[in-house]
Amino acid sequence: MLTGFIAGMKKHYAGASMMLDGKSYTETSLETLFQSCIDDSNAADEAVATKVAAVKKAHDTAALVRPVAMAFKKAVVAAYSGDATALKDFALEPPKATVKTAAVKQAAAVKAKATRQALGTKGPKQKKAAKKQLAASAAQPQPAPAPVPEAATTATDPAGKPPVKS
Repeated sequence: MLTGFIAGMKKHYAGASMMLDGKSYTETSLETLFQSCIDDSNAADEAVATKVAAVKKAHDTAALVRPVAMAFKKAVVAAYSGDATALKDFALEPPKATVKTAAVKQAAAVKAKATRQALGTKGPKQKKAAKKQLAASAAQPQPAPAPVPEAATTATDPAGKPPVKS
């Protein structure tokens, strides 16, 4: 729009001055004002395009570096897993040891025993059928334990009165 104003002023208002919003402007001062706005807008558009290109380049570089960085991290952790000071030099923390509870270990043992009993020394086709059967039985919910009646959980004296709190 402003480039059209500049072209039209040169053709129809060459050397003229005009009053706009109570202020006098010459054709040259309006051209300079409009051209400065056009230049600033173009510079802003170029800056946006440069930013978009820089962000795309950063994302592409990160996509190339990520697998190598993960492999390097694994190598460093494998080499220095027992040396917290060395890992700190790489801005890494020592791996946390996973602690399995007794209940998890017991459930794993029960599952392993059931799998061994189901599979036994069967061939590949029989094992496949047995695994499907095991998966189907594991997917079925286990029945919940029966709730204990509240009367059995509260102690009462021989007369049937609840105990007195002190």
